[in-house]
Amino acid sequence: MENKKTELKDVSQGDIHDYDTILQYFNNKPVVQEKKDVYNSITFVTTGIIQYDGGQTTMLHLGTLLSREGYKVYYLSYVPQSKKDMEANARSNYENYQGTCLTMDKLDSHKSDIWLATLWESAYVIKNKSGYKMYFVQDFEPYFYPFGDRYQLAKKSYELGLHMISLGPWCADMIEKNCDNVGEIDKITFPVDLEHYPYKHRSLKRYANSNTYELAVYTKWDSSRRAPINIQLTLMNTQELLKKDGIKLNIHYFGSDKDKKFINGDNLGKLNKQQMRDLYDRCDFGIAPSMTNFSLVPFEMMSTGLPFIDFKEGTGKYFMPKNTCLNVNFDEYNLSNLFIGVKDDVDYLKSTIDNAQKYLQTIQWDHTLRDFVKIIENI
Repeated sequence: MENKKTELKDVSQGDIHDYDTILQYFNNKPVVQEKKDVYNSITFVTTGIIQYDGGQTTMLHLGTLLSREGYKVYYLSYVPQSKKDMEANARSNYENYQGTCLTMDKLDSHKSDIWLATLWESAYVIKNKSGYKMYFVQDFEPYFYPFGDRYQLAKKSYELGLHMISLGPWCADMIEKNCDNVGEIDKITFPVDLEHYPYKHRSLKRYANSNTYELAVYTKWDSSRRAPINIQLTLMNTQELLKKDGIKLNIHYFGSDKDKKFINGDNLGKLNKQQMRDLYDRCDFGIAPSMTNFSLVPFEMMSTGLPFIDFKEGTGKYFMPKNTCLNVNFDEYNLSNLFIGVKDDVDYLKSTIDNAQKYLQTIQWDHTLRDFVKIIENI
């Protein structure tokens, strides 16, 4: 029987040559921690610095606060990227960041009191360096991959013996439930940036009297953690249900490349802080699915006074009290009922916005900094 050519391909499981530049760091040599009485220098080891990356924005914000506390802070890339590009992208993510960007050629010569891995690959890169080795965990990274060797390598990174710092409680919970021989793990506050996303009062009459809602939706086309397929399908069906009740739902996606073609709504592309603030101010609701660890975006939306819709299937329950957001199941029936119900209960909407503002005051960046510095001081 003649074999016919087909365009279908097996799911890519990865290529070892993706790691050619750091192959030497992958081994099972145990971690040896070197403790000191005082720690002066901290180095985040990162996959370069990428624009519009929430995790790296968090890294830069934390590094800046640590720099202001008197620590010498460095951002060291373990992938090829020029210093000029690192610095430009860092400014784009966090304009007045502090700390020194170091290129890959400094990977073996740079010295630091504390090393901080920021992705599972970098855990292997730093684990046998001289100094105290920590791991800034911002997600449960085995979930980034199909079940296979990269899944296993990512999972094992939590079992290497590095001192782990979980951004929020969910990562720590997942590691403790799914990994063996887990070493020291601490949790720090998942913070909100109130300074760059100031609160703006909105009239609730617009909700009761309008038959059109504007919806800001953050998702990432290439990240299943932000449910890019499910959110489009659910909102497509929600629009049809609302149309029967005479309600029009206008959808404004952002967070993906501008050339991506969404099946409904408009794609605004990747936005800077001012553009996001403008979007939140003119919209009636915000959605930002978080299927694994939380995103910065929900808190930023809530900070401006935008009512935030969270899905029960995600991880929001780890980060937000129930009365601070609009909590629904991830389907068109629950979502459309929420939009219809709001028209008859704007007092509930006001209560939710007020509760969110009170809660956000308790999770600011100074709380995160205090958590982190206390951990360092107690090593």
